[in-house]
Amino acid sequence: MRETSNTNPPYFNYVRLEFVWGGRGDPFSYPLETVIIDAGHGGHDPGGATNAWSFAGGTVYEKDLSLDIAKRLHALLAVSHPHLQLVMTRSEDVFLSLEERCSIAYQTPPLRPQTSSLFISIHVNSATSNQASGFEILTKEQDKRVTLLDAFTPPIENIPLYSAHSQLSLNRLLNQRNLVVATVFEQALNGSLVTSRNRGIKERDLWVLNGSRMPAVLVEVGFLSNEEDARNLLSPQWRQRMAQILAQAIEQCM
Repeated sequence: MRETSNTNPPYFNYVRLEFVWGGRGDPFSYPLETVIIDAGHGGHDPGGATNAWSFAGGTVYEKDLSLDIAKRLHALLAVSHPHLQLVMTRSEDVFLSLEERCSIAYQTPPLRPQTSSLFISIHVNSATSNQASGFEILTKEQDKRVTLLDAFTPPIENIPLYSAHSQLSLNRLLNQRNLVVATVFEQALNGSLVTSRNRGIKERDLWVLNGSRMPAVLVEVGFLSNEEDARNLLSPQWRQRMAQILAQAIEQCM
């Protein structure tokens, strides 16, 4: 994902929230049992790309790095939490439309009774300035109202809880959960990547964050356009460490 400006301050910085996963009447508060892992871009959509760094040995594409981290994250969770339903929107270099990614998120597999799901989209940032660096967490704009109950809602046992709320109420509950989840990820990254800049949590009007119909975050793990970040991104050891941090954040959301 390319950033056109790096002058806007993070929406949140160092937010600290104590929370409990669970809340009567909240359809997003059941125990987490389904995780959708979305590797950004793919196929003819390379995402960000650079050939600026001699140490890279050629052009580096965002789509390859995001997929590598996504696969590592899936592998870690499959071993450490075999009860989880894990879904990857793509597991190879193929193009998926934004609509297809969202459809995969909320339609396959069906939620187990009295469980919740989480959508995490993995991206690599880029900017016109090579000084921009660090990680950031993107979440749905709180003012953006999304449809959560309609003819396309999967037939799950949570529907009675959805129908007990207005669309406005559902969006408020989703916003609350998004902030909790985003804060967990921000804290996990900030605590582990001590040499990386924490760019905070930002609200963005992005299709996958709106259309996934569940708590969702988009994690920009670093900047291909920054030399230090690019060196990290090209390191398999660093990408494994990033996958471990994301897995730890997901564990804290259970």
